[in-house]
Amino acid sequence: MSDACPSSGLVLHHLELSRSNRILFLLEELRIPYTVKHYKRDPVTRLAGDDLKQIHPLGRSPVLTDGDLTIIETNAIIEHLMLHYYDPTRVALGPKLGEKTQDSIDVAAWIQFSEASIMLHAIPLLYAVRAGATTPDASGAMDKIVARGLKADLVYVEEQLESNDGRLVKGYDLTAADCAMLYSVDITVHILAAMSKEWSRNLGISVGARTTEWIERCSKRAAFQAALSKEGYGGKQDWLAHFFSGSLSVDALQPNKRKSVFRPCIDLHEGVVKQIVGGTLTDETDSATLKTNFVATHSAAHFASLYKQHNLTGGHVIKLGPRNDQAASAAVAAWPNGLHVGGGINADNAAEWLRRGAEKVIVTSYLFPDCKFSLSRLEALSGQVGKERLVVDVSCRKKADRWIVAMNRWQDMTDMEVNKQSLDLLAEHCSEFLIHAADVEGLCQGIDQELVQKLGEWVTIPTTYAGGARHLGDLELVDKLSGGKVDLTFGSALDIFGGKGVTMDDLIKWNSDAHK
Repeated sequence: MSDACPSSGLVLHHLELSRSNRILFLLEELRIPYTVKHYKRDPVTRLAGDDLKQIHPLGRSPVLTDGDLTIIETNAIIEHLMLHYYDPTRVALGPKLGEKTQDSIDVAAWIQFSEASIMLHAIPLLYAVRAGATTPDASGAMDKIVARGLKADLVYVEEQLESNDGRLVKGYDLTAADCAMLYSVDITVHILAAMSKEWSRNLGISVGARTTEWIERCSKRAAFQAALSKEGYGGKQDWLAHFFSGSLSVDALQPNKRKSVFRPCIDLHEGVVKQIVGGTLTDETDSATLKTNFVATHSAAHFASLYKQHNLTGGHVIKLGPRNDQAASAAVAAWPNGLHVGGGINADNAAEWLRRGAEKVIVTSYLFPDCKFSLSRLEALSGQVGKERLVVDVSCRKKADRWIVAMNRWQDMTDMEVNKQSLDLLAEHCSEFLIHAADVEGLCQGIDQELVQKLGEWVTIPTTYAGGARHLGDLELVDKLSGGKVDLTFGSALDIFGGKGVTMDDLIKWNSDAHK
């Protein structure tokens, strides 16, 4: 550090493993005196402690104090340092900010690009990976969404480095832009390293050769090495690896993260427990054309007692058509306040089913007179039985790229699309959602992955999905796609319903482990 540098009262309030690393790098390149005050993350939440909140109410870093001045936000700090502490006669960091030259404008643009482009796209990918929302082969919708912007950013950086002889700003070995960009690109490299080769290959996303050379060149600078020594990890070159250790995973940030569980069902047709292919059930269906995967010899009460024995809560009893009331009544009598009842529920009979022993009632068709949604009916029914005892069934069929609520045994399409807006509206008046993907119901050919993923993004209340589940792997997939926000029902694949895909014992164990 030069003796000719200006005196300063600069204090960098530095939270470990944070964007503050950029400011350390820049301060070392500027060769000005400064003090580092270190702050540790909480070992459980991995957030800043109350000590940093005394400097920044949100507990975020970096924060720079300059005498009586307090500067927050990375780019504002970089601008402050470059405007007030950069002396080109002492150190070579390219053009000064604020000059009316293309080089000065380019430096400022890269500084903004580091946050407004690369970090804007890298962080969602990081959390998508940690939340299990991506797939190994990039086949999910979320993969493409989170990778699109980052891919374009990396291509742009590579092209600029290629055209500028390996420099961000042509003609300058290093500027404040490099200090800002290095952290953003380096953390992106670490995120991509966590992905499979197939994922990166299928999306065509990679860090180019010129970009890799630029990272290595910046990382070898004496100022960067000095910054590493002050980061708090013993000057280790790959200090960012600590950010991706198990202690900083999303699971650690959310130690009580919920896990999707199995929800049981009892589907009744003509008073008998059956597993039916949903698409074959219509008003005109007769026994010859109805496609049935399973017809039980045990009563509905038998299955209710089985669920009660193993405390499999949140199960639903669905009456598919007439002549099912007696069997449904026997089921809720076998497990009072343990099952939800749906099928023909309306304002006239909802309270009666609760009196018979249903924990909650499930409503669909009543809310759609003439296939048009009636908010007034929902408000009235919710007021009558209580929001906490009402489940809205938004079972649906896919039409083009949308899911439309279907009623009357999934025969009639309504005017309601299943999306964030509609679910938020319904959630104001009920405590749970039940969603059958009618197009795949009973087929045992796999869940509607796109719908489950969307539900994970949209729902704010407990939600059970049914349709297409084949084996235990589908429950794992629902947990991953929805982030644990959606539960799963098994029907035709379950051994107690004659299936061979999954056993009741496996599901009981899964639920037990999930509740630990």
